[in-house]
Amino acid sequence: MRYFFHILDGPKVFPDEVGSRLSNPKLAITQAQALATELSKAGALCRSHLVFVLDENGNRIFRCRAH
Repeated sequence: MRYFFHILDGPKVFPDEVGSRLSNPKLAITQAQALATELSKAGALCRSHLVFVLDENGNRIFRCRAH
């Protein structure tokens, strides 16, 4: 299944229009957590970022904040 990792920064949305093909939602969650960790390394600039994971059917799988 394809998963999409959208990044929200306040009113701005940075959509993932390509997505990643992964074998299960657990891997998508792990990837989202890694993405949030990388965003947090950018410091104060990224503290308000949220990462949303949607599957190819539009179902929300996971959400996490860069910390």
